[in-house]
Amino acid sequence: MDQQKTILRMCSSGRPLVRTRTRLRRAFTAIDLLVSMFVIAILIAILMPTLGTAQEAARRTVCLSNVRQIGFGLSSFADERRGLLPFSVYKQDVGPGLIPNGASPEMMRLRIGIEEAAGRGSVSPIWDGLGLLHEGGFLLGPKIYYCPSQRGDHRFGQYAQVWGMTDKDEIIGNYQYRGSDRTGNRRLFQMEPLKTALVSDGMRTLSDYSHMVGCNLLRADLSVEWLPERQYHITDLLKITDPNGVVRQDKLQDAWTRMDTPAPQD
Repeated sequence: MDQQKTILRMCSSGRPLVRTRTRLRRAFTAIDLLVSMFVIAILIAILMPTLGTAQEAARRTVCLSNVRQIGFGLSSFADERRGLLPFSVYKQDVGPGLIPNGASPEMMRLRIGIEEAAGRGSVSPIWDGLGLLHEGGFLLGPKIYYCPSQRGDHRFGQYAQVWGMTDKDEIIGNYQYRGSDRTGNRRLFQMEPLKTALVSDGMRTLSDYSHMVGCNLLRADLSVEWLPERQYHITDLLKITDPNGVVRQDKLQDAWTRMDTPAPQD
């Protein structure tokens, strides 16, 4: 009887008749969260340079492909024009007091504004230099004329909308066009030396020199190679500018002369 009363009291009090072992779970504290975030931040900091290097390597590969395709375009253009390379209004002829070899920083231009063309005594050709490859149907893809590593003022997005529009709009690419060998010869298949540098990263200003640690270069024999900055020191020349902030023509000429020599093997 007493046992029954005890059981009834326990039931009425809400206490369990049988004790169960409970498992206590440790809470995730703010300190644990901060430590985890700190560890993640360290891992990201360690991985970021590697990821950045991998991305730049991919961009450099795209740039190399662009330069190679420009070479194919120049070859096709020359085939149809008795070996002559595209003309540029900025190309200076060899002569007393003149700097030969297309040593003009303006030879990154693909299409010149109609006003500028008129200022030179003609409203045509509007397309100029490497832009003649596009006009002639030898190299139509606009992105080919732009390096994905470009840091300067002339990125593809700036001109994407005007490629298919009126010729009144100026277009500037990312590659420097030389237009001849060191003697002024514009015939692609008769150039001396055979390894004459023809197309490189832009060199109008230092910021146009896309990769900084070197550049992809097209030679007259249509070979493409990477020129490491540690061996050529092109950026030292591009830092010397005229009052307008544009690379001096004599320094651009010096850059082309350095590039005429194939990269030494490490």
